[in-house]
Amino acid sequence: MRNSILIILLFASSSIFGQTESKKENYKPLNLEEAVEQLKIIHHDTTKQKILEMTEDEYMGGAHMGLGMWMRNNWGLWKGKELADYFNSIGIYHPDDMLGIILTSYYRELHDQEWKVDEQVKYYQDYWKKSNEHFQRLKTDTAYQKMIQAKQDSLKQVRFEQKKAEWTKGKKVVGYLGYQCRLLDLGMKTKIEGTVVEWTTDNKLIVHIDNYVEANKMKRVKKCNDVQNDTVIIENHTSFRLKGK
Repeated sequence: MRNSILIILLFASSSIFGQTESKKENYKPLNLEEAVEQLKIIHHDTTKQKILEMTEDEYMGGAHMGLGMWMRNNWGLWKGKELADYFNSIGIYHPDDMLGIILTSYYRELHDQEWKVDEQVKYYQDYWKKSNEHFQRLKTDTAYQKMIQAKQDSLKQVRFEQKKAEWTKGKKVVGYLGYQCRLLDLGMKTKIEGTVVEWTTDNKLIVHIDNYVEANKMKRVKKCNDVQNDTVIIENHTSFRLKGK
């Protein structure tokens, strides 16, 4: 398949590249509040509506890719500019963590939820503290290395087997497929509803597409995802969930 099937932000390129950019759209935010406001300016109402239809996990599952790349390149998170300096001042140093806080806060802003920035910051700080301790042990403790690998392999397999047992033939699913066949698709995804056909021997999910929610994008979805007879092979099924869940 030519497009990776990830839940990436439905980031319409026309909102940034298809219009004459105003000074307001070109503004580089200096802090979190300004970053969230810039995303509200950049995105069309149709894109915001699609985000409102997603769960936070669905949205964050792939938002870093298209939109995140654009933010890193245009807002200078890798270059230690003003926005990066702001995040450094609150104890956040990795650009991916900065993006995570911006995107989470933006999602919650659209949903009229509290941003809970302190909790977000603590989450990333705790992650790096545990990560550093973990990697120090991995460097020196062979038994620990084997134990961690075994746990990871076992947990991953158990979760996948549980998913396969639940996602049986005939179950209804919803998810997102790309509809722009370029290498960099800027996260242009559209929602589809379908029925599980089967799992392949190499753990890919085959789905029959019952409904292209945005019918005007059907031809592009078919082209970009090699859809045959309204059936598609989904390599990364994290972008899908059972309907009603």
